Amino acid sequence: MVADGALVAYKNRPALASRDGDRLALAIQGGDHIRVRDKDVSVIHPGPLSAIPSEPEGGDFQTAWEMLSGSHAGLGELAELVFGRDGAAERLACWRRALEGPAFRLEGDLVLALAADELARDEDKRRKKEGEAAERADFVARARALALRPGDERWLAELEALALGRAQKSKMAAELGLGDEPGAAHAWLLKAGVWTPSVNPHPARSGHPLKAPDLALGPDDDTGRVDLGAMPAWAIDNAWSHDPDDAISWDGQAVWVHVADPAQAVTPGCPADLEAANRSGTLYLPEGAIPMLPDQALERFGLGLSERSRALSFRVELGPDGQIASVDIQPSWVRVTRLSYAQADGQLDSGPLAELAARAQARTALRAQAGAVDIELPEVRVWLDQGQPRVEPVNRHRSASVVREMMVLAGEAAARWAFDRGLPFPYYSQEAPGSRDGLPDGLAGEYAKRRLMRAGMAGPQPRAHQGLGVGMYAQVTSPLRRYADLLCHQQIRSILASGSGATPLPADELSLRLARSAAEASAVRRAERDSELHWTLAWLMAQNAWEGRGVVVQTGADALVALPELGMDTRVKGGALALNQELRLRFLGANLAKLDARFGTA
Repeated sequence: MVADGALVAYKNRPALASRDGDRLALAIQGGDHIRVRDKDVSVIHPGPLSAIPSEPEGGDFQTAWEMLSGSHAGLGELAELVFGRDGAAERLACWRRALEGPAFRLEGDLVLALAADELARDEDKRRKKEGEAAERADFVARARALALRPGDERWLAELEALALGRAQKSKMAAELGLGDEPGAAHAWLLKAGVWTPSVNPHPARSGHPLKAPDLALGPDDDTGRVDLGAMPAWAIDNAWSHDPDDAISWDGQAVWVHVADPAQAVTPGCPADLEAANRSGTLYLPEGAIPMLPDQALERFGLGLSERSRALSFRVELGPDGQIASVDIQPSWVRVTRLSYAQADGQLDSGPLAELAARAQARTALRAQAGAVDIELPEVRVWLDQGQPRVEPVNRHRSASVVREMMVLAGEAAARWAFDRGLPFPYYSQEAPGSRDGLPDGLAGEYAKRRLMRAGMAGPQPRAHQGLGVGMYAQVTSPLRRYADLLCHQQIRSILASGSGATPLPADELSLRLARSAAEASAVRRAERDSELHWTLAWLMAQNAWEGRGVVVQTGADALVALPELGMDTRVKGGALALNQELRLRFLGANLAKLDARFGTA
C-alpha cells in the first residue's frame, strides 16, 4: 500500500499522494488533482513529504551508467551512485533521467542502464528519426509551395492512399491543411501535377475488388439438360457487350427466355458463391468490367460464345390479353446467335422475332394499364479507347424494347413459378410512384417521372412491383453479373434437382444474403456512376471547346438543364426559362475532384 505523503509517478508525471480511504488523492505537478487506485501509480520515494521537491542539478550520470551498464538498479541505488545520497529530490532526478533516456530506461520499479551496443542502436534510431522528421518538414514546406522533386514519392504515397480511399486518415494531409476528405487529397494531387485526369480513384474508393476472383467453379454436371438446339435463339445486346447472359426464342406457341446457367457450378456456400455475395455484382467501368464471378464462368456459361450453350430456359405461354398462362423452367442446351440491337431491328418485321415483338407490344400495353411507368432518358456510352476517354450518345432501337419486355416477362414468370411451389425466393418489389397527374410532356416530363419513383427492395415476401405494373417479380436474367439473380437460379435449381439431396435456402438465410449484398451493391452503383462522370469530365477537359444542346427539365432561380449528348445535367441561372426550352450551352470548366462541371449559355 502506498504510504501517506509518498512521492509517486502517475502517467509519467510526478505527484504527491495522500490516503483517501481505499484510494489515493494525488496532487499532480502542474496543479491537477485526481483520485486513483494504488495500482495506478509507481512509487518514486516512500516519503512522507509535504510537497514535491525540486530536482537537484548536476550529478554524475555518466559514471553511474558505466558502473551499471547492462543491469538494473532501484531508484535509491541509482541516486546514491549519481548524487552520493538517497533523497526524494535525487530519486526524482534519477526517475526523470530514466524517463527521458537515452542511457537509462524505466522498467517497472527498476531502472535499466542500457548496454553499450543497445545504447548505440537506440542512438542510431534517434538520429534517423530526427533526420526523417527534418526531411518530412522539408517536404511539407515544399509541398505547400507545390515545389515537388524526384524522391518525394514516399511522402506522396500517403496522400494517394487517402485519395484512393485506402486510408481513412493521413497525418501528411493534416499537415498540408487538407483534412481527411479523399476529394481534398485528390484535388491537391491534381493541382501539384502528381495525378492527371487519367487517374480515376472511384473504383478503389468503393472497396470493390479490382480484378476478377481467382476461384475454382464446380464441375460440369449436365444431367437432365434438354436439347433445344433446333429452336433458333438470339442474344441481342449492344454491339460492345462482352458478357451475353440472356437470349430469346419463339416456338410457335410460347415465348422462351434462355438465361446463362452458372448456378450449375456456383452452388450455395461454395467459395465462388461467397465471393459473389461480397461483390454483389459485376463492376462496369469505362476502363472495363470487373466480373462478379471467375473468368471461367463466362467462358463456360456465356450464351452464344460456343456452338451450343448451357442455359436455364423459361418457357412462358401467354393468354390473348398478354397475361401469363403457364410457366415451365428447365436446364437446357441452346444454340444462340448473337445480334446487336441494330442488326436485330432489321429482323423484327418477319419470322420469330416479329412474333416476339408482337408479344412484347401486348405485354407493354398490359403493364401500362396496371400503372407501369416507362421512363425514357437520354443514354450515353462512356469508355476508354487506348487510354483516352470517349463519350457517345446511345441510339434507341426497337429491338431493345422487345428484349427489355422479354426480361420483365421472365422475371414475373419466375416469381409466379416460385410462389406456386412455396419456394423461398428473392422477390423484387417497388411501391407505387407518386401521382403523375399534370406532369409536363417531353424530356422535362421524363425527369419529373423519375423524381416520383420509389426505391425498389428485395426480400422473400412476394409483393407487387408497381413501377413495372406486375403483381410479383424477381430479377433472374443476369446471373453472371448480379448476385440476386444468381440466388434466384440457385433456388430454382434446388427444386429442379429434387431427389439429388439439394435443398432450397430458407427465407431467413435468403434475407441475410440479400442484406449483405445490398450494401455492396450501393457502393458498386456509386463507383459506376462516379467513374462515368469522372471520365465524361476528363473528356470535356480534353476538348478545345465543347458546345451542345441543353433542355430545361426543371425551372427556378437555378434551372436544371439536361445535356442529352453527355448523359448529365447542370444548373443554369435564369428564372425566365420554360420547361423543355432548348439552350445552347458551352463547357466552362470542371472540378474533377468534386465531380462538378460548369456550363454557360453559348
